[in-house]
Amino acid sequence: MREGARSIRKRSGYHPRAVSRSKLGSEIRGNLHAETIIVGGGVIGCAIACELATRGHDVLLVERARIAGGTSCAAAGMLAADSEEFTHAVMARLAKESRELLHKQKERISSLSGVEMGLQQYGFITPFRSYSEVSNYKNSRSSNSSEEPFWWDRVSVQQEASWLNRDIYGAYYRPSESEILPVNLTQAYVRSAQAIGARVMEGIQDVRLHMDVNGVQGIQTSIGTMTSKNVIVATGLHGEELMRHAGLILPVLPVKGEIAAVHFSPRHIGYRPDKTVYADDIYIVPKANGEVWLGATSLPGRTDTKVSVQGIQKLLTAATSWVPGMKEAHFLRAWAGVRPSTPDGLPYIGACESIPGLFTAFGHYRNGILLSAITGSLMADMIYGKTSEALGIQDLSPDRMNRKEILQ
Repeated sequence: MREGARSIRKRSGYHPRAVSRSKLGSEIRGNLHAETIIVGGGVIGCAIACELATRGHDVLLVERARIAGGTSCAAAGMLAADSEEFTHAVMARLAKESRELLHKQKERISSLSGVEMGLQQYGFITPFRSYSEVSNYKNSRSSNSSEEPFWWDRVSVQQEASWLNRDIYGAYYRPSESEILPVNLTQAYVRSAQAIGARVMEGIQDVRLHMDVNGVQGIQTSIGTMTSKNVIVATGLHGEELMRHAGLILPVLPVKGEIAAVHFSPRHIGYRPDKTVYADDIYIVPKANGEVWLGATSLPGRTDTKVSVQGIQKLLTAATSWVPGMKEAHFLRAWAGVRPSTPDGLPYIGACESIPGLFTAFGHYRNGILLSAITGSLMADMIYGKTSEALGIQDLSPDRMNRKEILQ
């Protein structure tokens, strides 16, 4: 993962300056208290820190390794609020709200952070090889599906996306879909948060929840105890372990995914997709840095971040099938990440009723980038006293798994 993270930072189109651990450590060691401590420096934790700091809240974010060094740096960065199939109504609603919110935040966050996020809105194409594929696709879509997409027949496909395979039967086009550079987004969130007063520490190991009979009191770490009124656990894959220390069972199911990046030379620029292809077997994402990303394999239960020949061969074969000119592209690199899924497919977002002051925001599976903006807003609302019921997200409560255990 770290090698992949370095590679992504090198070619992302933006070269973020490292958040200095020694500088931050010297600034904060004499003041290890905050109103709210966020554990986890991925896109979710950084989005929450940014939103809380925007509201004038005293925030301390701690990360065990480096900001955007885990799942966030390995994502493809699609904001697929319409193309993604959400089986739960609350997820469909939050996806659309989050995409809209991120577009509204773009100018302010970019200005505060000095980071160009690479946010692009050229729409997504879902192509089909036959009428039966279209029919099966329609039947598989739930009632939570969004507004009707535009239908392109074979002629329209060639007019609008001449780089696609000429044998395509037709395609759906969703113009509101967007994509972004994941590392840049995460860095933009954290730098904006710092610019308006949030404190950030990297390399903080051995984090455990510090609690007493009155609830959470902060965290215990490799450099000592940090106290707070609230703690938000936003650690993705490591959330289950941290919550287990508090006596709460919140299972996280790892799902490994592999992605490849290619580049088209000026000579072959006509073959380069200018819109994202969101097919049943692959997504092909043209990025703001000039690259095209191909993803992603799905390997449940795998936690390693090694890239397999089989996985990349599968991606390249599928990509070339939809975009024949892909064979003219130059292969740049490949990387793997591990997504944090949950047994019911819903993230753990909310307050832990049995432990006052403890909140969770993890388990977003492959929608962390998409749901980052709305998760930041929701968590800030809850820190300021709103309930999950008032926000319409009670089905995401971290207590739902423990209630099921009791009922069983």
